[in-house]
Amino acid sequence: MKNQRLVITSCLLMGLIACFLTGCTSQARKPVVGSALGQDMLTLLPADTSAFFVLDLNRLINLKTIEKKLLEQKEFESYKQKIEAFNLDLKKDVYYLTLAVAGEINKPADGLAAVINLKYQQDKLMPPGTTDKNPEIKTYNGISYFPMIESEGKTIVCLAFLDSSNLALGSEGAIKKIIDVYNGKVPNLLSNKNIQPVIKDLNTRAMTFGWLMVPSQLLESEFNENPSMAPLSKVRSVSSFSDYKNSSYMTEIKIYAGQKDDLKPIADILSGFKSLGLGLGNQTPQLAEVIQGIEITTTEKYLKIFISLNEEQVEAIGKLIKEKGRDTKPVRQGED
Repeated sequence: MKNQRLVITSCLLMGLIACFLTGCTSQARKPVVGSALGQDMLTLLPADTSAFFVLDLNRLINLKTIEKKLLEQKEFESYKQKIEAFNLDLKKDVYYLTLAVAGEINKPADGLAAVINLKYQQDKLMPPGTTDKNPEIKTYNGISYFPMIESEGKTIVCLAFLDSSNLALGSEGAIKKIIDVYNGKVPNLLSNKNIQPVIKDLNTRAMTFGWLMVPSQLLESEFNENPSMAPLSKVRSVSSFSDYKNSSYMTEIKIYAGQKDDLKPIADILSGFKSLGLGLGNQTPQLAEVIQGIEITTTEKYLKIFISLNEEQVEAIGKLIKEKGRDTKPVRQGED
C-alpha cells in the first residue's frame, strides 16, 4: 500500500512539474467549432506563411459596444440578410476568421487566403443547382472546392470545405496549400522554428492577434533618401494583439529587428513621432490624452508599443473623426 501511494504521489509530482515547465499551455490542434482556441487556427496555415491575422468574431460581435456600433451602420442590415440567406446566424454560428498570406509577402495576391471556423451546412453554401457531380466542383486530396468568384474566365477566389467546422477561401494555389496542411502532407505554421518565439510572445487568447514579416529590401529602398529614418529598415517583423477588458480596449504591438542594438534607434524615432503628435494635438485635449498614454518600451527581444483606451476616450475619438470628416468634406456649388 505504501509503495502504491509512493508511485501515485510521484506520478502526480512529475505531472505538476511537466505542467509548470510547459507553462500549463494546451497544445494547438485542428479547430473544432465551439471549442476552438485562437491558436488552433494557426494549425491550418502553411509553414511559409508570411502574415496572418486572427479575429475571435464570436466574442467581437457579441460585445455590446460593438453590436451598438454595427446597428448604427446603414449597410449592416443588408449584410446580415445576405449572411442569413446561407442559414447562418452571425452571432451564434461564426467563431473565428483568419486572414493570411500563404507564401511570400511580396506576392500577396497569390497566397491570400481566409479560413473561417463556423457552424454551417454545406448544401446552403453551394451554388444553386450544383451537386458534388458537377464539373465545377473539384476535389483535391479528398477535399471538395469550387470557384466562388471569377473574372474574365479566370478563377479569383475558391471555396473549400475542409470539414464540418472549417472553410477556406482564396486563390486556387492558396487553397491547395491549406488542404495539404489540413491533410498533414506539409508542415503547418507552428512547426516553423523562426516564428515559434513570436507566437510565444503573442496573446493568442485576445480578441484579435496577428503577425507580419517585413522583407528587408522593401524598407531599405524606401529610406535610402531619408537617413534619419534608416533605423526603420532594420524592422524584420511586427506582431500585435487587441483585446477588451474592464470596459477598456487595449492594443499591443511588438517590433522585432535583426539585432538587439537596432531596437533603441527605432524607439527613438517612434518617441519623436509621439512628441510631434502631442504638439499637434494640444488644441484637442482628448487626442493629446490618448497620445500621452502610448507606452514605448524596449526589451532584449523586441520593442513594445502599448495603448489602452476606455469607453469615453473611444467615443471622444469617434466624434473627433466625424467632425474632421465634415470639415474636410468638399462643399458643392449652391450649398452654403
